[in-house]
Amino acid sequence: MKALRSLDAATPPTFEQYERAAATLDRIVATRPDPPRRRPVRAWMLVPALAAAVAVLLLVVPWGRSGRAYATWTPTPVALSPAEIGVVGPACQGQLRQSPDLDLDRAELVLAERRGEYVALLYRHDNPGTVGFCLAHNLPGTDDVDDVKTGGGSGAESFDAAEGRFKDGALAVYPEGVTITEGAAGPDVAGLTIHTQGLTVRATVNKGHWVAWWPAAAVEKDGEGKWRDVPRTYDVRLNDGRTLIDVKPAR
Repeated sequence: MKALRSLDAATPPTFEQYERAAATLDRIVATRPDPPRRRPVRAWMLVPALAAAVAVLLLVVPWGRSGRAYATWTPTPVALSPAEIGVVGPACQGQLRQSPDLDLDRAELVLAERRGEYVALLYRHDNPGTVGFCLAHNLPGTDDVDDVKTGGGSGAESFDAAEGRFKDGALAVYPEGVTITEGAAGPDVAGLTIHTQGLTVRATVNKGHWVAWWPAAAVEKDGEGKWRDVPRTYDVRLNDGRTLIDVKPAR
């Protein structure tokens, strides 16, 4: 198991920087909330794998969070139409090009889903296997895209597996307490359901890959200040219609 890298690796700020930061925070706190269209989140920070062998990304936003509620989230996703992808894709790609990990010029859009007012896109490429997430707010039927969040890291490699097997891959946790994660699935896996924190989350599965997101953090700090996984269990639906309960990810 790899140890978590410190989240505060930068040079300590000076006293003057602290004072400027405090003044900025006071000004923001005293300001009315932002209108619905906001500047996208642009923060990348990679934390190495936890005990569950998932690459965890903590995307840290200075001075608070977006504050948008995820009340429209649905446990079951619907696929994005080509028109919706045409609207949201450019906004996602604009931020993903800043990623130090993902070569967007050779990446492929492998999954795209909607849960209420939010859509999730997953890009990946091989050699090495790398993924880029995008989570964005887009009211159905409109061309308005805002609250764009991105992240990336090493993804789960495709594999030929025994019956009903799948792998965990990269996992991103945003400051709002929102999790998005992906992985690889064996050729006989038609569906994957995640149970965590009282939620039932049905993943999108397509061509050996899966992606899912939910409005809760998948990692938390223990009493010693170390990060650990929040418990999750998985059910797997096979192509023949059978469902396997509490399947452990392949290693």
